[in-house]
This record gives sequence, structure tokens and C-alpha cells, in this order.
Amino acid sequence: MRHPKKTYPKVFSIFFGLLAAALILFLGWLSFQPTQLEELSRTEDTKSDPADESSSAFSGQESDIEVSQSSASLEPASDDGSLDTFVDWVIWYAEQEPQFPAKEDGSTVYGELFGDPYAQWCAEFLMYCLKKAEDRLGTSYIDSVYPWYPSAYSCGLWFKAYFHYFDPETYIPARGDMVLFDTYGIGYPDHIAMVVEVVDDGEGDPVIITIEGNILTDPVPQIRSRQLSCTDSAIFGYGSIRSANYGYDGPIKYYSAADAPQESSAASSEDWESADLWWNPEEEQEVSRREKREKGDS
Repeated sequence: MRHPKKTYPKVFSIFFGLLAAALILFLGWLSFQPTQLEELSRTEDTKSDPADESSSAFSGQESDIEVSQSSASLEPASDDGSLDTFVDWVIWYAEQEPQFPAKEDGSTVYGELFGDPYAQWCAEFLMYCLKKAEDRLGTSYIDSVYPWYPSAYSCGLWFKAYFHYFDPETYIPARGDMVLFDTYGIGYPDHIAMVVEVVDDGEGDPVIITIEGNILTDPVPQIRSRQLSCTDSAIFGYGSIRSANYGYDGPIKYYSAADAPQESSAASSEDWESADLWWNPEEEQEVSRREKREKGDS
């Protein structure tokens, strides 16, 4: 005897079809999820790892003012030895340094340059870049246009002694100038940076873009750029590499004999000319002394 074929309501067929489709979608989602999570994890690691030395120093800018292409990591095209070219190379070398240069033990190559690998290294970093540019171009701007000291305080004294120091309210800096900071209001420079560019903030006021290292307020010592008003409250003064300030009559005091500016290596006027230097600090200092004597006599 043949039994009649069992039939199921159509609703069951629809239900099982939807269940199969959902299962397929779920399995597909599972196969995709690990890849997505792994990619997200890699992205987060890249953002949060402060020791990633592949990051360039110039990636640490603070605001959205656009930096011109000329000052953002293009290798200088000239080796002519002029001051402008020298500055271009100094800034380029600074921008090529790793954003987080300290080794695992806290030492840096900048401190090593002055015999103290574990020193605070804001000035040492700039000196390191000055030396790299000097070695490349064979110029003599160190100790004549730029100071050679491992501290912001001593660099400030050097600019004062050679009458190239300006108070922040009296001067708009230019590319290559040095910025002296009094971060905590102690009365003298405790940090130093170099001006990369001066731009307009959109309202007619100049803003300086710096390159600097070991900023005292950074939680992790690093090399980065900042954008600051020329009269920012933390700026102590400027060391100009192009403008003399014979009218400066502020305090020049030394904490120790080691802070006193040393004589330049250029021994004569012929040396200054052959070195392609644009100013002779010893000559300017003598002019200023003569002017002061004449004022006293009158």
C-alpha cells in the first residue's frame, strides 16, 4: 500500500531558506572580522607608538596653518655656501631626524656631541644640525653667525654679547633665527628653537613656525614643529642671524666663566672675507664700544 507523500507548509520552506542565508552571512562576517581587527590594531599601534623612529620630526606640527612646500623636507638644491643655503641645510637636516631620537637608555647623539649623552638636548640638537650643514658645505658660520653652546642660556648670552639679541616685542624673526624661551618664568632662557618660516595668521599677525627638540612641556622628549605668535608669553627673545641690535642695553650676566662668549676662530678681516661671512661680531662689538665712549665724552 502506497503512503501519501508528506508535505510541509510553505512557511517552513521560507523559514529554512532564511536561516541558511543568515548562516552564510554570519560565516562570511566571521571570515572578514579578524582581518579587519588586525588592520585596525596595526593602525592604532602606528598612532600610539612614540618610539617609531620612522616618523619624521616635521610631522609634529600643532595647528592647521599651511606650511609652504619650500620648508617641508625638500632637500636643498644648492651647495653654494651662502648663508641662506646654509640655513636651508640646517633645517633640512633637522627635519630628517627621527621624531623620538632618545635611545632605550635615554641617551642621544646630540648629548654625545658635547660629551654628555644624557643631557637635556634642545640646544645640542640644533648644534648637531648646524655641524652637519657646516661639514657638508665647508662653511664657517658656527662661532661667527651661530653660537656653539650646549645650553639655551649660553646661546642667548652669545647673541647678547655680539648685539644680535632682540626682545620679542621689538622684532619679527626670519628663517634661520633662533628663538629663546623662558618656559617657567625663571628669568633666563631654558629652551631654544630655530625659525623655519614666518606666516600670516589670516588676521595680519605674524606666526612663527619652529623646529625644535626636547620641549620642556612635552610628556615624551621629541623633535617637532610648533606654531606660535611672535609675542608668545613663553618667548624670552630672539637671536638674529641677519640683523644687528646696537641699541640693546639689557643685562648681560654670567652664571659662570664657562658661559662667557668665546672669541671667533676668524683671526683677521681676510679670514672673514674668505669665509664668505656677512658680519664680523668682533668688529661690531668694537664699533659699539666706540659709540658708547663718544657718548660718554659728549
